[in-house]
Parts: sequence; C-alpha cells; structure tokens
Amino acid sequence: MRSGVFIFIMLWLAGQQFLSAQTGPNKLAFMEGEWQGLGWMMTQGGNQSSNILEKVECRQGCTVLVVTGLGTKTDSITKETKTVHDAFGVISYDNKAGKYMMRAYRNGEVTDAAIEFLNDKTIRWSMVTPQGGTVRFTTDFTESNKWKEMGEFSRDGNSWMKIMEMELLKK
Repeated sequence: MRSGVFIFIMLWLAGQQFLSAQTGPNKLAFMEGEWQGLGWMMTQGGNQSSNILEKVECRQGCTVLVVTGLGTKTDSITKETKTVHDAFGVISYDNKAGKYMMRAYRNGEVTDAAIEFLNDKTIRWSMVTPQGGTVRFTTDFTESNKWKEMGEFSRDGNSWMKIMEMELLKK
C-alpha cells in the first residue's frame, strides 16, 4: 500500500512539473497574428525598400512562438516580384534560465539570442557578426496594433548605425 501511495505522489509531482514547464510566462502573446507594412534595409547597393509580411504563431501556451518574415520588392521595369528578405525563427521560454531565447534561421545560418525586455512591449536581441561587430534589433509594440522595428550595427558596442527599419500594422 505504501509503495502505491509513493508512486502516486511521484507521478503527481512529475505531472505538476511537466505542466508548469508547458505553461511558463506568455509575456510575448501580444505578438501573435499577421502583420503587414513597409520597411527598408541597408544593402551593398544602398537602401532597399520592401513590402513586409510577418506572421507570429503562439504554441504551447505562448511559451513558444513561431515567427516567419517575408520581404518582397516589385521591379519597376519588369514588374516581377522578388523576395529580398526570408526569415524564420523560434522564440521560446526557458524555465530554467527564466528568460526567452530566440533561434533564427536565415540564408543557411542559425543564430541564438536572448530576448531582453526594455519595457512590457519593447524587446531587443543582438548577435555578434562573423565580420566583427554587433547587430541589434529593437522591436516596439507599445502602440496598439503596430509593430515598429529598428536594426542597428556597431563595431565597438558604443556607436550605433541604423541598418534597417520597418513599420507594420496588425491585419
């Protein structure tokens, strides 16, 4: 009889731990949805404007977000639509570390970055570039149904140069 009670208690505790791991904070639930607008990014040929569509799907109680981003540009002469930005990322909450982490995939490269909250609806993440320097992205959702994002580059971590910007509205 005692072993049955012990097994029940152990299974119950394991279940509680599993449930708490699945239902961590959902501080980024406001990102969920489809977002559309315009943006620009600095390229070797200068600033390039594009139409942008971002889609954020919440999974597992919004402790995991799947983010896809697509930027397109229509050639003014040929009228052909060309993809200029195609990104995929997963943002997940790490219960042990107590923070959100992002894993981004782009052009065959994988980047891991911690999400830093500047306030309740403004986040930032950064990454070191292989060429030297740091790129950081600040995303602001403080205005209702608006996603504003700015990307910056710095060689020394002190002086920052804007390299991209976008403003999207929730569909």
